[in-house]
Amino acid sequence: MLNKSLLENSIFFDIETAGLYNTLEELKANDKHLAELWVKRCKWLQKQVEPGESTDPSDLWINRASLHPEFGRVVCVSFGVFTPDGTERITSFYGEDEKEILEKSNKILANSRSKGYKLAGQNIKNFDVPYLGKRMLINKITPDPIIQTWNKKPWESPFMDLAEIFAFGSWGQTFSSLDLISHVLGVPTSKDNMEGSQVHSYYWSGGDSIESIKDYCEQDVVCTMNCFKEISS
Repeated sequence: MLNKSLLENSIFFDIETAGLYNTLEELKANDKHLAELWVKRCKWLQKQVEPGESTDPSDLWINRASLHPEFGRVVCVSFGVFTPDGTERITSFYGEDEKEILEKSNKILANSRSKGYKLAGQNIKNFDVPYLGKRMLINKITPDPIIQTWNKKPWESPFMDLAEIFAFGSWGQTFSSLDLISHVLGVPTSKDNMEGSQVHSYYWSGGDSIESIKDYCEQDVVCTMNCFKEISS
């Protein structure tokens, strides 16, 4: 499906995110109006909860805030490229200083654009790219043009999204997670030790948990790269 030379001229990436604060109560203490806006957002989220999942705004904060860039933060960004011998080289920026993470990531994006690289990943068009862009604006950083999608024609898009490629045009009908795609392609999964839904709790638990998040993010990138390799020739 994909030419392997295209993969050699792509940079793969993934992000991990957590809520701005550990709990809704902490958000209320630090930003009352944003907490009120979260409660309003929950009226929409409450219609989408899984059976048995709590609809209480405090619980939804723990489970869902990390998915919304207005209420979340980027805690890790991992980038990967294929070396000339076909192995993966991974670079990660992570920690508590979100602005530093975003600034360093923006430099990588700018360098990728200057080299004419594609940006590749799993579901990046619907999650990672807009999340990075919004968090950069919130942190007073000008996003590199490579992730600015406004006023671009479809054929000018620099993105290769695994979820979109694997969907074969059926995006509105079904969505395949990285765990599912890697399993059916016979690629080792990256979900053995952590799930994305656990990142918020890991991050706010302190200690060396940020290292676990970084490892998980890097494993996601490697898994994605191997999935792309599997469907290329």
